[in-house]
Amino acid sequence: MFRVLILGMAIICAALSAAAHAPGPARKLTPPWQDASPWPDRIVVTFAGDPARTLALNWRTDDTVDAAVAEIVKATPDARFDLDARRVNARSERLELASVKDIEGIFDIGQNAGLPPVRFHSVLFDGLEPDTVYAYRVGATNGEWSEWFQVRTAPISGPVTFLYLGDAQNGILSHWSRTVRAAYAMAPDANFIIHAGDLVDEASRDFEWAQWFKAVGFIHGMVPAIPVAGNHEYMNVSRDPTKQRRLLSILWRPQFNLPVEASLPDTLRETVYKVAYSEDLDVFVLDTQNGELAAQAAWLDRALAESKARWRVVTFHHPIFSSGKGRDSPERRAALLPILKKYDVDLVLQGHDHTYARGDLAAQAPAQSPERRASRVGDAIGPVFVNSVSGPKQYEWSPGGWERYAGDGVQLRRAAENTQFFQVIRILGGMLLYEAWTADGALYDSFGLVKDETGQRRSAPGATVTMPERRFKDTMPYRSPSGSD
Repeated sequence: MFRVLILGMAIICAALSAAAHAPGPARKLTPPWQDASPWPDRIVVTFAGDPARTLALNWRTDDTVDAAVAEIVKATPDARFDLDARRVNARSERLELASVKDIEGIFDIGQNAGLPPVRFHSVLFDGLEPDTVYAYRVGATNGEWSEWFQVRTAPISGPVTFLYLGDAQNGILSHWSRTVRAAYAMAPDANFIIHAGDLVDEASRDFEWAQWFKAVGFIHGMVPAIPVAGNHEYMNVSRDPTKQRRLLSILWRPQFNLPVEASLPDTLRETVYKVAYSEDLDVFVLDTQNGELAAQAAWLDRALAESKARWRVVTFHHPIFSSGKGRDSPERRAALLPILKKYDVDLVLQGHDHTYARGDLAAQAPAQSPERRASRVGDAIGPVFVNSVSGPKQYEWSPGGWERYAGDGVQLRRAAENTQFFQVIRILGGMLLYEAWTADGALYDSFGLVKDETGQRRSAPGATVTMPERRFKDTMPYRSPSGSD
């Protein structure tokens, strides 16, 4: 009896061992939130027309959905607000994720190897009323619908609040998500979000875009995005190893519905554009990674000359005044700074340097001595320049700070290292209030601007800031995440 028991146990152990070592199903290489299906995902609202009377949006499905639709209705308190919804057919685009076709041929995108084609869909809702909350949903003709989202059209004039985020780039889902979600929690009334370039690290890697959309989640469907192309939105391709050619991410245009400026070359389509948000605010977006700086400078010159908005914000990726070590951009400064000064823009919002810097130009021509530019509330003030970073990759400040730019008349007001930030900017008529917050909700920097009916701009008090300057020497130890510059 004992021998039978021992033999039985041995057989069971052998069976368990064999099961443990038996080949099982191959490990899935993509997370479930990356995989496309007939159900809509990666829903994002953008601007492609008049923000007061139109809404643009995009979403993704798998390749089986060739007929997509969207519905929109004015939001009401009624439980069945949707009964009067208007249906609009979507424009659909099939995208091969594993390769890109270029003038030199077809290039494989190794990071997307094995991924099936997907479809991106877009609509532009028109005929809307200003400053009005609308509900919309997107789906397929087979009935695979998203939930209903609510979004407000732009006002003709009146208060505007927006968020500004520097580079996400690395640790997008693990680390950047807390910053963008904290920003929304701080300003749930935000009218839009500026993403100042390097949204991802590898331009066409679908996994990173999947992280970007998951990190923001439903916020993308409710708060319109103004995306800026950075250097990491471009990928290197070339048959000739001695030449470097950079192409915009294959995902950029399919997944963002953005204004097309007819006067610009096709290569700048949907990366250089203007959002005339209201009578109080114009936003101008440039693509400083694209080499066609002369065309962009000429366009910006014309666009600013035509602008009648009280406040004008220009955003691009590479800073005019660099704060990162070894990251100066003299050719961009030469092309753009004279125009920014000529039209006395209010704010220039940038990324790229993975540090924080905020400073301003003199209201008049630079004086011989910078000492005359002590920061006093009520003084006339020139354009304000900000570099910021919202992701976890951080760089050291440039030795000497902005002293090398003293000849341009810029003066540094606040700096930081090793810190993730988001910025909340509020406009109320002739007042602009800027606040830079850390990801854990502490106010790090703040200033105000006031502008009278003649356009004269002066400094105004911001909120009280009590945090000391943050530098690597007085913060937690830092280890750089993976990824290049």
